[in-house]
Amino acid sequence: MITVDTTFRDRHGLHPRAAMRIQQTVAGYRSKVTIEGLDTGTAPISAGTMIGLVSAGIRNGERIRVAADGPDEADALKAVRSLLEAGVCHP
Repeated sequence: MITVDTTFRDRHGLHPRAAMRIQQTVAGYRSKVTIEGLDTGTAPISAGTMIGLVSAGIRNGERIRVAADGPDEADALKAVRSLLEAGVCHP
């Protein structure tokens, strides 16, 4: 398992469209990817479940931890991190 801490960037927070983009990104990988809100103490949530991501209540500027575990974990983590740092839907 590998992890990276980053800042969530989307001016509207983790809303349904942002969750869908994250879910679509991780769908292309075999590794399990989770996202955890560090500022609010949110438990790790599967990045493959849109409902879970939206219910996490992660806001713009919140520190998060992304973890990936599996055969293509480095590539999965890089793809999710790039999406998150670019602003998901609304930079």
